Amino acid sequence: MIFGSEPPLYLKPVGRRGLRRHEADALQHYPGYAHPVVQFPGSDGYIGEYHRLHPLLTSAEELRHDRVVEAERRQRVIETRRRRCCEQEASLRQRREEEFQREQRHKEQIAGLSIRNEPGDGRDTITQRCMTVDALRQHEYTSAAERHKYFARQRRLFEKNNLHGYNIITGGELPSIVVPPMPARPPAAEIA
Repeated sequence: MIFGSEPPLYLKPVGRRGLRRHEADALQHYPGYAHPVVQFPGSDGYIGEYHRLHPLLTSAEELRHDRVVEAERRQRVIETRRRRCCEQEASLRQRREEEFQREQRHKEQIAGLSIRNEPGDGRDTITQRCMTVDALRQHEYTSAAERHKYFARQRRLFEKNNLHGYNIITGGELPSIVVPPMPARPPAAEIA
């Protein structure tokens, strides 16, 4: 016999099956089949006999009860949100207070140190004059070293660009670039 060629139970004569008709109807369906009209316990449409036939329970009473339950749930949600917002507000206020106290302690620690706007090389901010002898020596050394580096670079570039050693247009001598000597570094105790 070919698979699927067996006629369904409801087409077989009842007497030959050995089953009553309602049993046969239940057997011909797939496992877990639920009749569309019959409601089983746990389904949305199920209502027990005791509950359905109770003389004091009406649909209006059930609707009122559902509204009360929903209102209580909504009130719990609102209370939870309100409590959470209050906790967040309190923690924010606490964090801001701690931050303010930290800033105040920091300002007290640096009270005399970094309030003035003075450069670190000992010069006056407005006039740029050196206020100490050590600062003057350091400034002179720095400017002389920069001048030496500048002229040494100029001479190196000039010699690279003029490999012949004379002016190729006029045939005359090239001007020489005099590099000032590198100054001696002032003692380390005076630089500080």
